[in-house]
Amino acid sequence: MTIAIDFDGVIHAYSKGWADGSIYDPPLPGALDGLRQLMAQDAVFVFTARNTEQVADWLFEHGEFNITWEPPGEATCEFWNDRDRILVTNRKLPATAYLDDRAVKFTDWGQALADLSPSR
Repeated sequence: MTIAIDFDGVIHAYSKGWADGSIYDPPLPGALDGLRQLMAQDAVFVFTARNTEQVADWLFEHGEFNITWEPPGEATCEFWNDRDRILVTNRKLPATAYLDDRAVKFTDWGQALADLSPSR
């Protein structure tokens, strides 16, 4: 399996929003151990709108993970199945599951539109 994990709000606390674009917060509680646990059983990639090298550096500094990243605009792989390294990318690659703090789970269009309506 391959697990995709959003960076801001799932790994990085993201308490001030985008702010000046810097990565200012520590990891969320359990995030680094969770990444290690997932990597023991599955391939993991981190997807982000941020600069991928900056995110890779932050992950290494906080968790000493074996990391690779795709430079923005460069598609270096079509899928990710390496359990020994985390890939950091700006792309949504194929995955078994996507862990994202802003996701709306899709079951059908009626429910999706209700979940996304302004009155929710």
